[in-house]
Amino acid sequence: MKYRNPSIPIEIARHNDPDGPSLLHVYTSKTQPATGSTNSPTAQQSDSSPPSGTPNPRNTLVPDTSKPTYTIDIRDQSESEILEALVQKTGAQQLEPTEQELAEMKEIEEFKERSEADRVQVRERLLKERREAELLKLARGEVPATN
Repeated sequence: MKYRNPSIPIEIARHNDPDGPSLLHVYTSKTQPATGSTNSPTAQQSDSSPPSGTPNPRNTLVPDTSKPTYTIDIRDQSESEILEALVQKTGAQQLEPTEQELAEMKEIEEFKERSEADRVQVRERLLKERREAELLKLARGEVPATN
């Protein structure tokens, strides 16, 4: 499972019965952030509980027994169908990247292009050096021609 936001707690519970239900349970907090505060998940958490990767950060030995806010059956569904159902049930909205994030993404893309060009150059140089070394060995008579 890919998960990209470590500031939001997540727990994955697996079972051994392949014929059993494949359910995605979504737990949301009942408290809403105060007006004027940011909408980031870490800003929505109370000061008494630190950000954590577990549903119950104070005592990880005690399981979280609260009921899920949303339950989605994900058996035999593609990633896009699961995402669509999740967005529909939770009323989530897609966030557009900021100017800074767009600039960072452009910079990363340019870096990848330069890296690929550098890889091609290094490979060509390495192959050229190997060919030259092989030709020198042939000229000295060290290696018989295999062709």
